[in-house]
Amino acid sequence: MGAILSVCPALAFSAASGRPQPPSLESCRARFASQPEGREAAMCFYQCAQVTSARDAVVRELTALMERHPEHGWLPLVLGHVGMLSSGKEAEGPYLRAAQTFRRLQDAEGEVLAAINLRAILLAQGRTEEAWDWTRRVVEVASASGRPELHARALIVEASQLYEVELDLGRAFRVLKRAEPLVFPDGAEGLKKQYLSVMSTVSERLGRLEEASDVNARLVELTRSTGDLFLEAHARFTLANVALRRLERDHVPADRARALELARQAVAAAERAGNPTLVARAVRLTADLLGDTPEERREADALLERCMALAESLDSDERRLACLWTRAERRAGVDPAGAIQDSEASLRLVSEGSDPLFHALALRGRSTVAYRTQPLPQALAHAERALDALEALRQTQSDASSQAELFATWARDYHRLAGWTLEAGGATGKPATLPFREAVSRAFAVSERLRARTLLDALVAFRARADSADTPERRAQRSEVQSRLVGVQRQLLDPSLTSAGREAALNELQALEHRERDLRPAPHKRVQEFASLASVESGLKEDEALLVFLVGDDEDLSGTSAGGAWLFVVTRVGTHVHRIPERTRLAAAATLFSGLVERRDDSERGAAVALYAQLLGPALAGLPPTVRRLLLVPDGPLHDLPFAALRERRDGPPLVARYELALVPSASLWRHWHGEAPFTPVGEALVLADPEWGLGQGGARPVARSRAGIFDEAAQLGALPEARREGLGVERELRNTRVVPRLLVGTEASERALKSADLSHVRVLHMAAHAVVDAEAPERSALVLAPGAEDEDGILQPREIIQLHLDGALVVLSACRSASGAVLPGEGVLSLARAFFEAGTSAVVASLWPLRDEEAADLVEHFYRHLARGLSVSAALRAAQLEAIDSGLPPAAWAGLVVLGDAALVAAAPREEGAPMVSGLAGALGIAAALLGLLALRRGGRSSTERSTPVRRAGDARGHRFSGR
Repeated sequence: MGAILSVCPALAFSAASGRPQPPSLESCRARFASQPEGREAAMCFYQCAQVTSARDAVVRELTALMERHPEHGWLPLVLGHVGMLSSGKEAEGPYLRAAQTFRRLQDAEGEVLAAINLRAILLAQGRTEEAWDWTRRVVEVASASGRPELHARALIVEASQLYEVELDLGRAFRVLKRAEPLVFPDGAEGLKKQYLSVMSTVSERLGRLEEASDVNARLVELTRSTGDLFLEAHARFTLANVALRRLERDHVPADRARALELARQAVAAAERAGNPTLVARAVRLTADLLGDTPEERREADALLERCMALAESLDSDERRLACLWTRAERRAGVDPAGAIQDSEASLRLVSEGSDPLFHALALRGRSTVAYRTQPLPQALAHAERALDALEALRQTQSDASSQAELFATWARDYHRLAGWTLEAGGATGKPATLPFREAVSRAFAVSERLRARTLLDALVAFRARADSADTPERRAQRSEVQSRLVGVQRQLLDPSLTSAGREAALNELQALEHRERDLRPAPHKRVQEFASLASVESGLKEDEALLVFLVGDDEDLSGTSAGGAWLFVVTRVGTHVHRIPERTRLAAAATLFSGLVERRDDSERGAAVALYAQLLGPALAGLPPTVRRLLLVPDGPLHDLPFAALRERRDGPPLVARYELALVPSASLWRHWHGEAPFTPVGEALVLADPEWGLGQGGARPVARSRAGIFDEAAQLGALPEARREGLGVERELRNTRVVPRLLVGTEASERALKSADLSHVRVLHMAAHAVVDAEAPERSALVLAPGAEDEDGILQPREIIQLHLDGALVVLSACRSASGAVLPGEGVLSLARAFFEAGTSAVVASLWPLRDEEAADLVEHFYRHLARGLSVSAALRAAQLEAIDSGLPPAAWAGLVVLGDAALVAAAPREEGAPMVSGLAGALGIAAALLGLLALRRGGRSSTERSTPVRRAGDARGHRFSGR
């Protein structure tokens, strides 16, 4: 049900309760008699109705006043508000009368408020077409009024329509962000409450739990200060529900007591408000959070009995459904037959055409009950149906980011189903109910359904080169928005910008970013065929093994199996599975190990041995002796783990001494890259090093100790002499290969130069520069180049990277944490490297952490030396890392550089002895024709070379520098 949009004026606080005391009916009568034309006098009756026992009298009074004042629009509006305090059944008529009255009076504000609330009631009754008519009316009236506050209300209604009807949470979130600067800090209290109540729901459903907690805490304080009992109760319920979801995600036992306390507060607030719907929701949540002691079981039984009674009195299938699935899960351990009965009843209340979220939730509950009470195959069937319902919900999202965020909130359901499936095959030691091979194949398929889905969709669309929704008009609109983005970011990069100017620019930037995302082509929605286990086995070479990690929890909050954590070891001769420690244990161990690596004192060796034993020991012991390359598919806390530095013994060699290593987002993406057209390592290597970023700078550039970020940091960026030396080294090592280097440094290493280059001829793209990784806003992460033109800002961000069309080229990002970023469950790391995959590359070499500038330059130069010999990407990096190890460098100096994607890519090959350096497209095409028969070299495309750009000398700064590589 939609939130009430207008409230009474704030009253003085009572010293006893700390909250405003409602006025008496007599005082409201007197106030209205003295000021009958105003809104405030009518709203006094709504405040009076906060006391449940006074509501009937308030309704009678308002009804009588409406008869005496038929052209008073605020009286029926307030009568509708009072009806909403109970169940909302009596509110439709008054809201309709209010909207019609305000329309006759040409009162835009009153009509908008009445229409918004009427729309909410119609939606709750499933009358979506009528609700949509009123939504259009709200937007029409608000737009014609020219009033910012009404425009904000219209945007909030638009967001509500998007998430309530179209289920498009991502667009709803962005529309709300457009409304935010119109609401805060100067908007009316009612407008703020409307915004916060809608944002709380949208952010929670998107899985933005920290943001949802913050929004609801603000809403609680605002409603307390204005005496709005209904919205306070709603906010307290949502705050408790978010606490439960964070508890399920983080598994911090101490948080359970806090979540239970919030749930009890929500019950008390709902009872104060006298709203049976909110009481039913809050008592169900409290029962869900109670433990399994005899006292807690008795309390939960009583709460669920009350929940069912309230659902019946409300005649609400939605409330019955929620009460039933919670009662079913609690009864599973003591009354299996009753639990099955309840869970089946919950399924009967949802149909295939219902809200896919409720359908998925009901099936999740049904599968849990089946797991605890029935043969395991029945639980598997229900859990698979739950994922089908979830994926139907995923398809309703209009942009890839929203799909990924929504998907992340359900990652544990995929982990659970995969683990249960392996259990059915006997992998946990329990009697098997499925043939082992079938169980492993099905669990592998579940894992693939979870991983990097939006990236896979993007690459399939990239290959198709067809975006039916991306019309010329939309492309023109997007181009205009992107130009405005550049202008705003150039402002933000100006160190002389005032605080007020910065705040205004950031608000404009946020609005433009949301608009730009709205204008992107819709996600690829073709039915996706994921890589099967059999196809992966047959596609691997004898010297390759695919290690697929699936890192879930051992148990959920109720003690039911959550699937656990597993490792699939896939080779050409077959597949084995191994149990590994659960997510929380691995997260702690991986964090500790990474911290010890940073110390550079060999203190990480003990942790390296422990992690090796937990993750890899049994798996590697059983590998065929022919395997020399490991393709690692990480999950959860393993995304940032430097596998290369793990070792079997403290005094033994690291893992990279035994194997080539590469990280792969999923088996389906690995198969996708292997299905690309043949790649011929003939063409150009475009090398950008030490870009001279000059916006807001004057005089000599300082020498940087780190490759820093954007906006505030970019104005202080210094020169990177070692990056310039690195660029020269790359040029030198590739000079005698069929990939002709073109080096750009300083001001020539620019964003404009990169965007204007013909990248179809580029086989290697190397970038040694400053970078920033923004984990809170991954779309703002960037490589910092020279601008190169007035209409560029030098900030190369993911939305620009994905437009580069790299056609399989190797990308080397010698920049800070270019392989790291926010980790989204299921989707993986939202890194700069990922954006280059969307642009069409099949392999990226990037860094997990900042590397010392001088060490990075040496490591990268050695990598290119081996790449120039015709080695694959993973073999070349391994050879360079072994040289670093032999020279006595610690893992911090070499283990952070990783290969992502196609490890087998051969990006360069030696020129035949005596062959001339070819310049120009014609010569390059001649070489390409001559090489058509070289089938041993992989992957292909057109080729060309250009003359190397002369290199200006770096400054005379020297010394020991740290770089964000």
